[in-house]
Amino acid sequence: MRTTFIMLFVAVGAAGLAHAESRSFDKTVEADPKGTVEISNVSGRIDVTGYDGKEVIVHGNLGEGVDRVDVDSSHGITTIKVIIPSHTFHSASADLRIRVPRDSDLEVSGVSADVSETDVQGGLQLKTVSGDIKADIFKASSEIKTVSGDIVLRGRSDGAQLHVTSISGSIRLDHGSADIEGSTVSGDMHMRVDATHGVRVRTTSGEVRFEGKLTRGGTIEAESVSGDVNLRAAPDGGYEYELSSFSGDITNCMGQNAERVSKYGPGKRLNGTEGQASDGTRIRVKTMSGDVELCDKN
Repeated sequence: MRTTFIMLFVAVGAAGLAHAESRSFDKTVEADPKGTVEISNVSGRIDVTGYDGKEVIVHGNLGEGVDRVDVDSSHGITTIKVIIPSHTFHSASADLRIRVPRDSDLEVSGVSADVSETDVQGGLQLKTVSGDIKADIFKASSEIKTVSGDIVLRGRSDGAQLHVTSISGSIRLDHGSADIEGSTVSGDMHMRVDATHGVRVRTTSGEVRFEGKLTRGGTIEAESVSGDVNLRAAPDGGYEYELSSFSGDITNCMGQNAERVSKYGPGKRLNGTEGQASDGTRIRVKTMSGDVELCDKN
């Protein structure tokens, strides 16, 4: 009997402690269907979903160190901010689930918070330090940045303008049609799109892989120090290409061989034309020690 009482006391105490460490938060505010939603959260999660409505709906699970969540909506801007006192900054976290009008512009900032966005069709500015980012990309301009977090993006329509940056995290883009500007230091960058008119990417040691159609008059420019660059760019008519590497190898599937830049020193280049390249469609790749591979088939 005494053992049963002790076990019951421990269970009740643990449940009370869990309740003390986490509490729920719910708030709904009217919002401009084409306004801006700004969200900030240091640690935890930020999950945002677009829907056909005129309200911003916030649900949160707040950790022990979180003071409160401030939600305000006025003049077309809705702000959601997790407030954490300075003495609990490194230990507090909050998980937020937020529904916003589908055509909203969305601005999210975090430190170690993971960010997920689905079906928000306005412009995106998603930034975090060590958290991962997963997002849908529509027609509006989008800017996605992390330091060490991974980025996974899905194209949901044609004509997107995408700026994406990571230091050591990986970047992956699947489907859609987008003009892309991207950079990494050591993170890999893999892009598999339906079509693009412009790609400009830079990396230090990360690998760059691209698969997709390059539309007429479009360009692909890629630069790396030691990272490999692999392009499978199907021409919409044709393109000119200029490939060079100081000490890496250059290969292609079009049957041409790279030539040495100098008879006495390192360096290789491969210039040529694939298809009917009379409309300014170009591919340029330059590396120091990375390998370069180009193919006209996905």
